[in-house]
Order: sequence, then structure tokens, then C-alpha cells
Amino acid sequence: MDIGQSMRLLGAKVRGLFTAKPKTDPFSGSDVPPAQLAPDAEPKKKKKSWKTILVLVLVLGIIPAYYFLGAVFTHRINDQLNYKVPAPSNGKSTTVEVIAGLIDREVNKTKWAPNVQPFEPAAMLRFGGNMVNFQSGLIRALSTTVYEMENRLARTRGTSQADVDMAAARQGLSRSPETWILDPLPTSSADHEYRKAREALIRYNNRLASGQAVFEVRADNLQGVLDHIALDLGGVSDSLDKQMDDGRKVFIDRRADKLFYYAKGEAYGYFIVLRALREDYGSVLQQRGVDKLYSEMLTELAMAAQMRPPIVQNAAPDALLIPNHLAMEGFYILRARAKLREITAVLQN
Repeated sequence: MDIGQSMRLLGAKVRGLFTAKPKTDPFSGSDVPPAQLAPDAEPKKKKKSWKTILVLVLVLGIIPAYYFLGAVFTHRINDQLNYKVPAPSNGKSTTVEVIAGLIDREVNKTKWAPNVQPFEPAAMLRFGGNMVNFQSGLIRALSTTVYEMENRLARTRGTSQADVDMAAARQGLSRSPETWILDPLPTSSADHEYRKAREALIRYNNRLASGQAVFEVRADNLQGVLDHIALDLGGVSDSLDKQMDDGRKVFIDRRADKLFYYAKGEAYGYFIVLRALREDYGSVLQQRGVDKLYSEMLTELAMAAQMRPPIVQNAAPDALLIPNHLAMEGFYILRARAKLREITAVLQN
């Protein structure tokens, strides 16, 4: 009997090795519901952090609006052809007064865009705004004019000493338009230097009115200034011509509008300056009989300065539907330059 039972128990153990055991309920035999025994057994629903939501709102909403609205409200192209300054008092130069007024308008009454930094609201203007290029072209025209004034108009002869204030104005306007307070070392920004140049021009004009400065109204002086302006206009027209060829080699000409508005700013600056020079040198122009030709030259510059197409196109010159704005702008600039050369040829004789 004992031997039989022992054999059956051994057989049961062997069968148990090859038989799957049923899953046991850990809560069996307990009167407490599973939910009360293990409340952490259910998976928790993740809640979005308020910090994450705030970051998303900033990235997707506030920050883009900050830059977009900043660029929209800052962008301004001051190309009004009827720009004038109050008539200067006796003895002052209209040209100097106008240049000081343009600097004041662009750096004090308008945002100076070429050196805008990434953290400023108008940062988008550095990448897609035409205002940057217009202001850069305008300051180029003013810088060239003041350079010639220092070397010719503000001194009695070539061997005499340059005027201190005019030299300071020339130095200030020679600062690159993109210069910020870090370049990369600490320095004075472009707009700060332009303000100093404006102050120097005002001091010069005040001294001129009191007889303590010189402004030579001679035909050879005017000829030198017009020659330099003609060279500048020739250079920008050459840049337009080259871009007409280079721009058609790419699918999208991203440089066309930049160069167009740079040339527009330069043409506008020279238009305002040359119109003021006519006030200072009116007697010389009348004596040489070029006052009518001078007015025609101003008209050509005005045509280039007032162009403002919604989209700058650089199509083939003989295109049927799409215009080439670079060609049209260059056409007016070259006509103005040709008339400048005619005027200087008369003044030289």
C-alpha cells in the first residue's frame, strides 16, 4: 500500500512538470476590491505642463508677431521728391542745410535700419526690407557730396587747410552703414557717427553765416562736385547692368530688389543735393547758360528716384509681359549722368 501511494505521488509530480500552471489572482482570497488594494496599478494620464504651453505660445504666436509687426511699423522709404528744409538765413548754404536735414530725418525721425540687430523688432528688415538698401544708397550720396565739399567748396584753394567742421562731417559720414556698437570690439555705431556729422555741418553753416567759414561759389568747384557725382552714377549703373546678366542665371534673383533700392536711394540723395546746389550756384549756372540743361538732369534723376514697383523684376529686356525694372532705372540714371557730363564740359571752358 505504501509503495503504491509513493508511485502515484511521483507520477503526479512528473506530470506537473509538463502541465502549464493557471495564472493566479493576487487578490484572490481577499475581501478588499483590487482598486482599493493597489490604486497605483492604473496608468496615470499625463497633464501638459503650463511651462510647455507658454513656450508654445511664445514660439508660435508672440515672437513671430513681435518681429513681423516690428518690421511693418518700422519700414519706411522716404522718397518724397518735394522734400525741403526751411530757407536758411543769409550767408548759409542751402546744400549744407539740406544734407543736415536728410541726416536728421533718416537717423532721428526714422529708424536707421542697416545696423538693426536680431533682438530688435525690426530685425526682419535686415533680410528682406528695401529700407536698408535705400538708406545705404542715400548715405552714399551724402557722403560723396560732403567729401567734395571738404576738398573744394569749404576751402579757398587746394593748398589751404580743410575746414575742421567739414572734415568732421566727412569722417562721420564715411562710417559703414552696417556698423553697430560691437564690430566686433566696442565702437560707435553708424547712426551715432551720422548724428555727429550732422552737428558738424550745423556748426559749419553757423560759422559760414557769421563769416568765419568759406563756401567758394566758383564754376571750377561746381565742376569738380558734378564730376564726382557722375562717376558715382556711372558705377551704380554698371552694377545694375551686371545684375541684369547675373540675375537671369538663377531661378529667383534675390539681389535684384536690393540693388534696385540701393540705386534708388543714391539717385534720390543726389536729386535732393543737386537741387540744393542749384540754389547755391544759381548765378554760375545762369552765366554759363546751363540752367535749362541742369533742370533736365534733375528730371531724369527724379524719374529714377520715384520708381517703386510692388515687385522688382529682372526679366529679359525684350520680355513681352514681365518688365525689367533694373533696366528702366539704369536708363534714367545714365541719362542724368550724360547731362551731368554735358554740364561739366561747359563749366570747364
